[in-house]
Amino acid sequence: MTTTDEHTPMTTLDDLFPDGPRQMAAPVVDDHHTVRRLDAMFGDRRADLDRTHRTSARPALVAMVDGAVADARPLGEVPPVSRPDGRRRRRFDAISVVAGGLAAAALVVTGAIGAVQLATASPADDALSALAADEKTIDSAMAGLESAHARLAESISEADATAAALPAELQQVREATDPADIPPGWTEVPDDAGVIAIADPAALDAVLAAVESYRTDLAAVELPEVPAVYARADIDADSLDEVAAAIDAAQLQLAQIDRTTAALRETRMAVDARTAQFEAELAVFTATFPGLAQTVVEQNPDAEPELAAAVVAAGQEVARADLLAAQGTAVLVTYREAVVALVESQVYADRVRLEQEQREEEERQRQQEQQPQPEVSPDPVEPEPGPENPPVDPSPDPVEPTAPPEGEVSG
Repeated sequence: MTTTDEHTPMTTLDDLFPDGPRQMAAPVVDDHHTVRRLDAMFGDRRADLDRTHRTSARPALVAMVDGAVADARPLGEVPPVSRPDGRRRRRFDAISVVAGGLAAAALVVTGAIGAVQLATASPADDALSALAADEKTIDSAMAGLESAHARLAESISEADATAAALPAELQQVREATDPADIPPGWTEVPDDAGVIAIADPAALDAVLAAVESYRTDLAAVELPEVPAVYARADIDADSLDEVAAAIDAAQLQLAQIDRTTAALRETRMAVDARTAQFEAELAVFTATFPGLAQTVVEQNPDAEPELAAAVVAAGQEVARADLLAAQGTAVLVTYREAVVALVESQVYADRVRLEQEQREEEERQRQQEQQPQPEVSPDPVEPEPGPENPPVDPSPDPVEPTAPPEGEVSG
């Protein structure tokens, strides 16, 4: 086995670095090498420059890059650690110097990147970026405004169409043909048939007037006009004045969009408030039906109990219904049919009772006819006057007084 001196290592730093530690630690600053490294990492920034308008800025860019390279300084040497072995101290110093050189190179690269970015920036570019941001905001705000405008116009149109169909639906519960005036077995209503009231006439007239007022108010709504479509004017992108003027125009467009949006919001709030008022008026009308149902049940006490319960339930359904909703007025037809069925049941009960009374009267008369009648003696008849039967004067003739003889004195 080969033996060595315990103070002599098998491989020394001098063997690894024959030129000496100071030659290796010296950082190599190569401007062309740095630029190539920047191009490899971030691409050739010169391709982004406008070669037709910005050639005058290139000398300033080169000067800034050269200044950044000139100002770069390598890190100082790290103080050696106090150790008895001098060779180990030289190994530590070499590594520190290498690390310092790499750090210096990194500073050079960073300074070059910052110099390139500063050189490529200009006030016109910043203004164009601000203009582009405003234009994106305009596109988004205009899309929202146009959508809200269309939705409000459509909702007003639908509300008016719904209100326009209400009068015909409400008139169905004003009255119905009186079932008592339709003879049994008839399929057609006689011309002289009467009617029965279904809804409260005063409440019905009030709600019909409310419908007309609501439609009049909807027709008077004026939607704010949507601003014209924005388009950027033809400007010189390198002219700061023209770009600034375009920014002012974009800001004016945004302000107009904001004002229109606020006006549209106020219009929608007004329409919603008017619709809520109309719904309250409809609710006042529908709230009368439970009381009407109870009254009609009391007026027809002989009707079927199931039909009476159906009338009460239909009246409560009308009170809970939203007449502006789809198929909301169907409950009115249901209530009307329930009331008509209840009255028909009462009419049938009245007719049955009347027929029963007529049969009982006829039976009484027949029984009276069948009972034997007592014989009555005839009155005596006087004979007619004649030769054989002279008439007898019931009153005697009066006696006339006679005069006394002469010479006698009456006493």
